[in-house]
Amino acid sequence: MCLNNRSLVFGRAKGVLDKRWSTASLRHVRGASCRRIFVVSAMTTESSKPVMRDQDAVVLGCGLALLLCNVCRIVMAVAIMPLTDQFGWSPSTQGLIQSSFLWGYASTQLLGGSFADKLGGKKVMSLGIMVFATGCAAFPFAVGAAQTFLTGMSGGLILPIVLISRCLVGMGEGVVMPSMNNLLANFVPPASRARAIGQVFTGFHGGTLLGLLISPFIMAKYGWPVLFVIYGSLGIPLLALWQRIVPSPPEVEGESSASKDSTASAVRMLLSKPATWAIIAANFVNHWGYFIYLNWMPTYFNKVLGFNVRTSALYAFLPWLIMAGMSYVAGWTADKMVNSGMDRTTVRKTIQSIAFLGPSIALIPLVNTTNPSVALPCFMVAMGCTALSQAGYFANIQDIAPRYAGRLFGLANTAGSL
Repeated sequence: MCLNNRSLVFGRAKGVLDKRWSTASLRHVRGASCRRIFVVSAMTTESSKPVMRDQDAVVLGCGLALLLCNVCRIVMAVAIMPLTDQFGWSPSTQGLIQSSFLWGYASTQLLGGSFADKLGGKKVMSLGIMVFATGCAAFPFAVGAAQTFLTGMSGGLILPIVLISRCLVGMGEGVVMPSMNNLLANFVPPASRARAIGQVFTGFHGGTLLGLLISPFIMAKYGWPVLFVIYGSLGIPLLALWQRIVPSPPEVEGESSASKDSTASAVRMLLSKPATWAIIAANFVNHWGYFIYLNWMPTYFNKVLGFNVRTSALYAFLPWLIMAGMSYVAGWTADKMVNSGMDRTTVRKTIQSIAFLGPSIALIPLVNTTNPSVALPCFMVAMGCTALSQAGYFANIQDIAPRYAGRLFGLANTAGSL
């Protein structure tokens, strides 16, 4: 899955990367083998401390952004049950509502990646937070307005309003992952990259955990509208913290060729490489399972296993807890393996193979069981294995294309969202 240095150089020269990589020590040079090469030297003096603070700030900021991102995403998976009872939606309508998020999510992936590579992930992530938080908080007000002021037409307007609102949330969240990839590629050294991705995704899955854990209690006491308002309003302090702690892209001599390249030419170049197609295929397969877990697991526990809304959400909590923990373990393990001398390509492929085979085996017993004591462990094993992908194909994106990390992830995630 990794590209050979002889076949493609994405802003790095073969053999010049030191494991003690630091963005503050970038020196811009020109070479015969590629247009622009960043030679990186080690930093062992006191001047390296601000860089480490930048690296930690990026990981913390991205982790919190992805946490809220997933809270605003998972809220509909929990609220869909009382909303269905209130508005009488059929299973096909519920599926349409869950899919509407992905319409917006897929539409901004490549666009977000392109702007992140050109303008920096910090700015694009800020815009994404504003959009998805606003869409989440505004959802109950839009539905309420349809019921209150358009009484005669409310039955016909509520569904389109729900679809538009969730699509807007998806559009905002669609730029988050490409922006995160751009930031990690700029600020995190290759020797620590899988671990950083694991830490960020611990926050990502932590958002799912938080949403599943507290949403049923908030809904039981205050109703589903308050749920959306609370989660959306958290975008305000998050955005303030993001602007304060996350550094701007590192300055280098001149403008990087990645920012000069047009989106069309960059995409053509990326699509000409077999490794790009391998990452796209891996992302598609990974997301196929992931979105089923995300959108339908509480409904599965409710409809198939017969639990109430609160119990369904709490049961769904446990597999996500395993996934969050395995995200960190996978990153730490992968970096240990690479730093011990194992070939990076072999590490990525081995971990990704386990991430694919594990869930396919673990979920087979669900075909013939309605026993919670069987179903729950199956989900836990499957989702724990799925989390390994973050140290597999996901980390490989930044391995092979640090200068185009936003665009490459945008391409892969567009396919994964279809």
